[in-house]
Parts: sequence; structure tokens; C-alpha cells
Amino acid sequence: MDGSAKRSAAELYESCAFDQLLGESLRPGGLELTARVADIAGVAQNSTVLDIACGKGTTVVFLAGEYGCKVVGIDLSDKMIDLCWLKIRGSDQVAVLRGDAEDLPFRAGSFDVVISECSFSLLPDKERAARGIERVLKRGGKLVMTDIILRGEVSQELRGQITFACCLAGAWRAKEYIGLLERVGFRSSYLEDHSTELTQVAYQIGMAFGSIDNFVGWLPQGPCRRKGEGTARTSTESYQEFVRAARPGYALLAVTKP
Repeated sequence: MDGSAKRSAAELYESCAFDQLLGESLRPGGLELTARVADIAGVAQNSTVLDIACGKGTTVVFLAGEYGCKVVGIDLSDKMIDLCWLKIRGSDQVAVLRGDAEDLPFRAGSFDVVISECSFSLLPDKERAARGIERVLKRGGKLVMTDIILRGEVSQELRGQITFACCLAGAWRAKEYIGLLERVGFRSSYLEDHSTELTQVAYQIGMAFGSIDNFVGWLPQGPCRRKGEGTARTSTESYQEFVRAARPGYALLAVTKP
């Protein structure tokens, strides 16, 4: 597993500018899309839910408050977990812990629902993560994820020119996500397009930074730069080339453990 890639992604989400840009949700669609995720998953008062890469705890607090369910959040970032604890202090419905989504520290069959919002694409070893999710779900349980999907073909050479921290390099086409999840045992795939939410985030980035190019140049420690190179111009060119080929969108994908 590439720990440095995951650490770079965590640092990006911890950054003040990124926090100010996306606010509490740290992902496209906000809580409106989270509510849709919960409805598709069938979250109810008696559900036990795992939120992978829970960030600042916005989703875990929302689910516990709106549905009355028990929620566990896991995140690689100590800073995010500390922020979560401030929100959930005194709650007997929510727990959070620092942990790796590729090595889930839970017993088999612990959860009715697993949620992954704009995080699965950031995992270097997706198959390991998918097998872990399948293991911790109860039979009949659902994994519902929202994430960036690629609608165009991207060569391995081009994919290798940017790193996981900018969310795109690790994204797959929808059929690739579905293929992986079915390979590890999931069934009954369901897909919804939510690309308009990604377009809105791109607009927010443009307004906040003046342009997407400025945003790419800002990314901390050059996460979108060509490996072995370092100029902002080069990183912008890599990003633009990738986006033209990939035609990124955003989708909700749900699968069931039979």
C-alpha cells in the first residue's frame, strides 16, 4: 500500500484553503447528496453505519441526528478525528477513530451500511479496501459510495503523471468500480449520475482561486505535479491533459452483500 499517497490526500483535506472552499462537507453534493445516499442504503433507526474517511464528522452527526442510527466514523487524519470528537462529545450514537480504510479494524458482519463519500477514489489498493468493506458488512448490507468517475479512456502513462492527492488520478470508470465490487462478492449494483454537483465544485474553485489553473498551482506540496518535475506550469498542463482525456463526472453507486 502506498502510505505516502494516502497521507498526501489527508493533508490536502486538512488544509485551511480547502476547508474554506468546500465548507463542512468536504465533497460535492453536501448533505443533500448524503441524504440521498442514506435513503438508497435504507438507513433506519436500528441501523449501524460505517462512514469511511469521515472527515470532520459532518456525515456521522447528520445520520445520527436525522435517522437515529448508530454511526462509526473512521479517518486517517488525526486532525479530522480531533474535530469529530468536538462535535460528538457526549453522544452515545456516534463513535470515531483513526484508522485506514484499507485495513478496517472491525469484526466481520459489524455493519448494516457502509458509506464512502468522495474517498474510494483516493485509496491506492481499492481491492483490499473493497474486500474489507465486504467483510465488515452483514449479509444483506449495503455499500453506497459517491465518487468521481471517469467517462473517458486514460492511458496508464497519463494517469501516472498526477498523484492521488488531487482526487482524479485514482478515479476509475463506473464499470471498473462495479467490476471490482462484483469480483469481491457484491451484487445488485445501482448507479446514479450526479455530475452537476462536481460542476458546482469546479465553479466554486474557479471563484475562490480565480481559475482552475491557479487551484492546481496552489495544491500543497505539488500533488498534481509530474513526478520528478516541479513547475506550476507543468502541473497545470498535466491536469488539463488528464481532464480532457478523462472527462470526469460524479456518481452514486450502491451494491449489496448477498
